[in-house]
Amino acid sequence: MLIYREKNGWPADAAAGGRTPASKQRTKNVVASMDDTESTTTSADENTGNLLDNPTRDTLAEGLLGLLKPCIDQLDDRVRATRISQLELRQQIESLNEELMKVREALNAQPDLELYVKKLIACKHKITVVLNILQASQDRLNDLRRSVGLEKGVRTAILTGSDKIEPEQGPSAEDSFLLIDALEQDLSYLKTKNPAICLEIGSGSGIIVTAFGMAFQNCFCLSTDINFKACLMTHHTASHNGVPLDSVNMDLGMSFVNNKFDVIIFNPPYVVTESSECGVKDISASWAGGAKGREVTDRLLHEIPKMLADDGVFYLLLIKENIPGEVVNIMFKLGYRSNLVIGRRVRNEHQLVYKFYK
Repeated sequence: MLIYREKNGWPADAAAGGRTPASKQRTKNVVASMDDTESTTTSADENTGNLLDNPTRDTLAEGLLGLLKPCIDQLDDRVRATRISQLELRQQIESLNEELMKVREALNAQPDLELYVKKLIACKHKITVVLNILQASQDRLNDLRRSVGLEKGVRTAILTGSDKIEPEQGPSAEDSFLLIDALEQDLSYLKTKNPAICLEIGSGSGIIVTAFGMAFQNCFCLSTDINFKACLMTHHTASHNGVPLDSVNMDLGMSFVNNKFDVIIFNPPYVVTESSECGVKDISASWAGGAKGREVTDRLLHEIPKMLADDGVFYLLLIKENIPGEVVNIMFKLGYRSNLVIGRRVRNEHQLVYKFYK
């Protein structure tokens, strides 16, 4: 056993439990090392105590906090403002959503217009009734006015002992008075024309051309009629009212050419009849108009460019059954423009007065 330990380099005395000098040295080194460790621990504790009581460190920390606090406060204010803005935005979004819901509900709701339509139709019917009543009243007033005028003329003639009684044997037709109203309404326009020669075609009783002659005393008036008795009546009416006039017995105005007339007036036979009733020379010639009530009118339309002066004006009375639109187109092709001067519903007729000019 001793030999083995010696072979392995162990000293015999160590193996025997004795301590060699090297062993003693190692023991000293270990003790010294432990002492150093205790010294190091004591030094760290001392440094920690010194760090906690370091005034420089406190001053540095307070300076850093003083620098960072404004930034932190500003950041905190901005965060707070952002949260407030988010709340306001949320409230506005909710409010907008409510408005959109209301709009959607309003769009989806289908209003019941049937009741209002029925009310409007009822009002229309009432207005139509009132208009008919007013028109009937107007017609009665016109009849009364003519009757009063005629009666006044007769009474005046009786009281004065004069034989100058109105040549008309009864009230004139409504269409004649409508033409007179049209001329009166267009009086300012006619005055700008300063007409020198006026022609009425189919003058009948002569009240229209006479009224025109009384308004334009410097204008020479002519009239034509296919009925000789009508020519005499026209001349008598004009003479009775002091209007110089020549009345010629002829068909329309076929003998007049070379654009002589500044104003032409025509109250045609416009009643829709058989063609065989047109062209006669008795009283039916004053109303029988043939097909569309326009056979006589259409004959005259193509003669107007030969008779009317370049700056002249042509007044024509029509009714709805004459299809006025076709007459306007015919005159347009002949180079004339047109205007509706006046219209009036008389009993079962809707009468219209048009003027044609270049």
